[in-house]
Amino acid sequence: IFDFEVSPGKVAITWFNSYYGIIVKTPGAILIFDPVKVSLEECIRASAIVITHEHLDHFDPKLAKELQQKTEAPILTTPFIAASLQNENVRALRVGDSIVIEDTELYALRCDHPGNEPLSFIVSRHPSPDKVGGGEGLLDSGITIYHPSDSGVFPEMIQIAEKYTPDILLYVGASLGNAAQIARLVRPKVAVSFYTDVGSERNFIEAMRREAPGTQAKLIKRFEIYQYPES
Repeated sequence: IFDFEVSPGKVAITWFNSYYGIIVKTPGAILIFDPVKVSLEECIRASAIVITHEHLDHFDPKLAKELQQKTEAPILTTPFIAASLQNENVRALRVGDSIVIEDTELYALRCDHPGNEPLSFIVSRHPSPDKVGGGEGLLDSGITIYHPSDSGVFPEMIQIAEKYTPDILLYVGASLGNAAQIARLVRPKVAVSFYTDVGSERNFIEAMRREAPGTQAKLIKRFEIYQYPES
């Protein structure tokens, strides 16, 4: 994906490990989410390293430090992880914070999951390089991704649909049933999750048809590059 050229108006997504590592690439940025069990040689560059919470399948302190040193990308994460890393190029985010990374803007949202202030994220194309995030009306007509990480379903997710109108639900949790319920609330055009076998694909499609018939179901295999829009 590092050499994959993303055309204007598109975004590329890949699942790069056996846990919950995701890379989101736009025409101007590479965002690495939750790198664990991955070789440094495989991660050529990054615009930001985003760590959603401190559980071992999402956070490897040694790898995070080494990846930051190699790419010189900032680590964006929770206050708990930021304090443990003790690195000047680490930014602690709380719910409600936002930050501009190249041509994208990240919004830190609530994550309903056991842990120390875990985070979910909205990833949106940033409308203008001379704006600095955080205000209403900054979402442009570009692509918007909702990445709830391991969050469970909670009723207030409907506000995400109203405020951000996500195009993509990027679901990495363990329950595809939860993914369908989240999709019902946030109403994305497509829900992207991980393909493990034929059964998981069938169950995911059926759950989406039942809970969120307006949302396309898409499962990606490891290292497969999914580009949106598909056409």
